[in-house]
Amino acid sequence: MTPTPTRATRALVIGESLIDVLVTEGPDGESVREMPGGSPMNTAIGLARQGVDVAFVTELGADQRADTIEQRLVAEGVDVYTAPRAGRTSTAEARIAANGAADYSFDLSWNLGEVPLPRGDADVVHFGSLGAALQPGSDTVDALVERYAAAATVTFDPNIRARVDRDPDAARQRVDRHAARSDIVKASDEDIAWLNPDEPLDAVIDRWLAGGTAIVVVTQAEAGIVIATADHRVRLSGRPVPVADTIGGGDAVTAGLIAALGTLGLLGAEHRDELRALDEATLRRVGAWAQRTAEITVTRAGAEPPTSLEMLERSAPGAPE
Repeated sequence: MTPTPTRATRALVIGESLIDVLVTEGPDGESVREMPGGSPMNTAIGLARQGVDVAFVTELGADQRADTIEQRLVAEGVDVYTAPRAGRTSTAEARIAANGAADYSFDLSWNLGEVPLPRGDADVVHFGSLGAALQPGSDTVDALVERYAAAATVTFDPNIRARVDRDPDAARQRVDRHAARSDIVKASDEDIAWLNPDEPLDAVIDRWLAGGTAIVVVTQAEAGIVIATADHRVRLSGRPVPVADTIGGGDAVTAGLIAALGTLGLLGAEHRDELRALDEATLRRVGAWAQRTAEITVTRAGAEPPTSLEMLERSAPGAPE
């Protein structure tokens, strides 16, 4: 699909930003490097790289790591909104396995405080991950989503971290509540299995759709993705790509999905009925764009999503797979 928006999509992303401490095992032992990260931040950057106007509401510490995060966001063209900076920056240690999979442990806090907000409405507000789970900041996230939902499409990614969410029952209740208030839910099959170990994946999709969600997208790693509405369920097989690591792969799907829907003029509260009524062909186009965004991302170390130009080059006839 070729983006032809009449104006840039306006996105508000709410959630944590942190430093990913990447630990990779090599022939000469472990190597350690630090990169700005966090699921909502990755999504914000992925959107900006696809031409979306992005405002990012987050918490920043008062240290050099926070400076690094802010500099990265500003360089990517993301407008940053944060309460007065204090404390130290949260971290996520990611141990990278030989197949590129990342196992996380966290040292973090989450408190948005009296955060300033961008002026005007947004076409889409995205939330999820740790920012929607950890107190006291999650209460502020809830209030902000409620505030913007009157005018914006709401997208949610639970992005479960079992080392933080230690109570599956409480997490399931929270995720179901957020799904019911969201127009679009993107989750991994691992998220769904952890939350609902006794419920088949398709049954969870059905339940979220029946609860009010318009579109459910499930990522299944190399197996591909499922994109579903009440009327259609499309399964897109994955394509083999050389995986550097999987950091930011799911966030890239979210960014690609939002960017594609914005290109088609389907974001904003006034388009809720249109989202529910999408035909199978459009779901395939949107899903393929989101999937390609992730495929490019995981071929690179760290969360480095593609630009619009890279997407077009890789989607052109004759482009290398």
